Amino acid sequence: MARRKLGHVITGIIVGGIIGSALSSLLSGIFPKGPVKNLFFSALKVGFSATEVNLGFFSFTLGLGINITLVTVIFIFLVIYLLHKL
Repeated sequence: MARRKLGHVITGIIVGGIIGSALSSLLSGIFPKGPVKNLFFSALKVGFSATEVNLGFFSFTLGLGINITLVTVIFIFLVIYLLHKL
């Protein structure tokens, strides 16, 4: 039973994050400038910048960045709640 709940949480984070980010991008162009737009659509950037590792014969780049908005967080919790109720 615990695996099912963990699966719902992970699925909710991924699906809610994708839907919330897409909706946040779409709605941020519609809202006029002001405090409401800043509250809902200002992103918190989490991660680290790209770092290149060059070994002479092999090189690769590592980097990770996540932008979190209030809309994204709302949708993550909404999807987790809906998955829990199913």
